[in-house]
Amino acid sequence: MGYYQLVPPGQIRRLKPHHLIPKPIRGYLRQIPYWISIPLQWCWCASQGVQWHYGWRLSGRPVFRQRGGGRIAIGKRFSARSKSEGNSIGVFQPVILTAWGRESVIEIGDDVGISGCSITALHRVSIGNRVLIGAGVLIIDSDAHPLHPEDRLRGASPRNAPIEIANDVFIGARAIILKGVRIGPGAVIGAGAVVTSDVQALMIAAGNPARVVAEVTERSKSHQQH
Repeated sequence: MGYYQLVPPGQIRRLKPHHLIPKPIRGYLRQIPYWISIPLQWCWCASQGVQWHYGWRLSGRPVFRQRGGGRIAIGKRFSARSKSEGNSIGVFQPVILTAWGRESVIEIGDDVGISGCSITALHRVSIGNRVLIGAGVLIIDSDAHPLHPEDRLRGASPRNAPIEIANDVFIGARAIILKGVRIGPGAVIGAGAVVTSDVQALMIAAGNPARVVAEVTERSKSHQQH
């Protein structure tokens, strides 16, 4: 059934059914699925020892592991995609955040978006505000296992050093960030890069091992109209 509206000077314009609903009400209606999901998201986070905050968007079930006194702290409007819905390249694993061991900490700022990646801290991983982390990224602040075979046999602890990722960083899919790295504000890490040393602000790093290949400048801005 069609809906019509008279518009000057006597012309008739066809209306779509949703135009009959005031715009503010349409906005509330779009929020209904999110409101329905809130109890499930809250219960899931609480079951893993993480405090859920209103404004978080969890697609699928992220894994939060706080072992041996480890701690995970996440800011406002956190987004975690643990399934391929809404991700153009898909994800092959859930978001996994692991603070492993006494005094280990993962700190994540506000407005951070993560897709199907793994972040592990034996010491500290600090992520600033408005950081985007692509699918399949690995961030780990230790060697995971000792390098020397004798150390592995006797169960020695691996070497570790804190990782700091500043505000507005973008980390492309499948990149690896290794121990002791600091990434400056606004830097970009290319897909598949292996980052073993610091990347300065507004630099673009790519390759294995990652090297600076370009700089983020005014010319890097998109001219597409929104």
